Amino acid sequence: MANRGTRRITTALGLLACALLLAACAGTAPAPAPPAEAVIRAEPASPRAAKVIRLARSLVGTPYKWGGISPATGFDCSGFIWYVYHRNGVDLPRISWRQLGTGTPVNRADIRPGDLVFHKVDKDGKSLHVGIVTDRGTFVHSPSSGRRVMESSLNSPFWMEHFLSARRVL
Repeated sequence: MANRGTRRITTALGLLACALLLAACAGTAPAPAPPAEAVIRAEPASPRAAKVIRLARSLVGTPYKWGGISPATGFDCSGFIWYVYHRNGVDLPRISWRQLGTGTPVNRADIRPGDLVFHKVDKDGKSLHVGIVTDRGTFVHSPSSGRRVMESSLNSPFWMEHFLSARRVL
């Protein structure tokens, strides 16, 4: 009888060890690579786009402010876009959903520096987020309350999953 009880405990401990090992391995498995056509690559910017990107990067660290359109007070995402392009002689609407209707639509695979990228960022898809594509495969944007203007990878799983559209305005 003691032998049967010992075997049960040994079997249970073995199963537990296997389960723990599988759980540990599951957390370390690499994420599948995105399809090659979905990856946004770094590429040189046109002179006009480079000027837009320089101004956008100079504003990294500016606080987020809902409705904000100035580096002195902060930016929301569409206010940041409006400010940067306005300072570069491009007249865009102030609101993100109206910015989505400007310029020319661009397929994700054809995104270039200076393009606008739009993302659906909430579960209901009602919140529209916009940023400026850079020459590094990134975009500069004013993310959300409590955060600051920042540069993020367009190839991160979050932004790839939430990608909605891109527009060329330059």
